[in-house]
Amino acid sequence: MPDESTRRRLPAAVRHLIRAIQILLYIPIQAIFVPFAIIGLLDGLRKEMGNSRSLGVSFSAVQALQYRWIMHHFDTRPDLHSVAFTKKFPCESHFGLWAILGPLIVSHKLFGFSAGLGELDEPGEETLSSTPGRRVLLFDRILETYVDQMEQIVIPGSGFDLIALQFTLGKEVKVFELDQEATMNAKLETLREADIEHDWITYVPVDYARESWADKLLAAGFDRTRRTLFVWQSVSLYLEEAAVRKTLLEMADLCEAECVIAQDFYSRAFVSGETSMVVRRTRRLFERMGEPWRFGIEMSSDPRAAVESFLNECGWKMTEFIQFGEKREVEPFYCIVEAVKR
Repeated sequence: MPDESTRRRLPAAVRHLIRAIQILLYIPIQAIFVPFAIIGLLDGLRKEMGNSRSLGVSFSAVQALQYRWIMHHFDTRPDLHSVAFTKKFPCESHFGLWAILGPLIVSHKLFGFSAGLGELDEPGEETLSSTPGRRVLLFDRILETYVDQMEQIVIPGSGFDLIALQFTLGKEVKVFELDQEATMNAKLETLREADIEHDWITYVPVDYARESWADKLLAAGFDRTRRTLFVWQSVSLYLEEAAVRKTLLEMADLCEAECVIAQDFYSRAFVSGETSMVVRRTRRLFERMGEPWRFGIEMSSDPRAAVESFLNECGWKMTEFIQFGEKREVEPFYCIVEAVKR
C-alpha cells in the first residue's frame, strides 16, 4: 500500500478504493481481537480509574502517558521509554492497550490503515483530536532547542512524561522534575521496576497543600544564578487563576539569570465545554476523576493579545505564540507560548 503522503496525491477515486480495501482487510483482524478487547477494557478501567484513585495518582497524567504510547506504535514519535514504563506501571494496562488498539496498530503496520490515532495535522490546521500529538512534538522541539543553551531545566507537574529522559541524557544541564508526592513516588517506583536509567534527574515530590514548591526546588539544589528553562505543560488547566498567576510570579522571582518559560493555555470556551459535545463529555469525565478544569484565558477576540497581557501581568514577556487550529474557522481553543523574564 502507498504511504500517506503518496495517497494524498492520488485521485479521489483511487484513494477511496484503497480505503475500502484497507477496511476489508481490517475487519477480520478486529474480529480476532474482540475477546481480548473485552478483557483488556475491563483491566484498563480497573487500573486507570481504580488504581489511580487508590494510589492518589493523577488521572490526567495517566492519559498523557497513554497518548505517548499510542504515538510510538503509530510511528509518529518513537518513545521506547514510555513503552517500557507502561509495561510496569500499575495505573495502566499494557495488555489492555494492545487488546483494544492492537487491530489498528497491526493494520497500520501491515497496510497503512489508520483511524486517525497518532496522526498529525499541519501547523495551524490542528483539530481537538490532533492537538495532543502536536502538543507533544512542539514541547519536544522546545526542549531540544534549549537543552544546550540552558544550565537548568525545571519541569513542574511533570507527571509521567519522560521527555527529560529523552533529551537530557549526557547533556551538561541540571534537570528538576516536580509533582505531587503520590504521582512522583509512583513514577520513581515504575522507573526502577522498568530498569530505566534516570539518576541524572532530580525528582522533587511536593505536597502542594502544605509546602512551597519553590522552597522545595531551592532545597533540592536549584541555583538562582543559572540560566533556566521552565517547561510547564498541561498544568494550568487544572488550577484556579490565582494559583496560575502566583506560580508564574514565583518562577520569575526564582531567577536572577536568563530565564525562559514554555507553557500552554486553554481558552475559556474550551474549559467551559462550549467547544463541542466531545469536550463537554471529556470535561465531565475529568470532574468525576477529581480533576476539574478550572483555568482558561478569554481568547475569543484576540488570542495573542490576551495571552501576552496575562503573561505581562505575571512578570513575563512573550516571545513565541502558537495558536492551534489558527488556519481553521474555529473558536480559539489552545496555544503554546514561550516567554522570557521581564
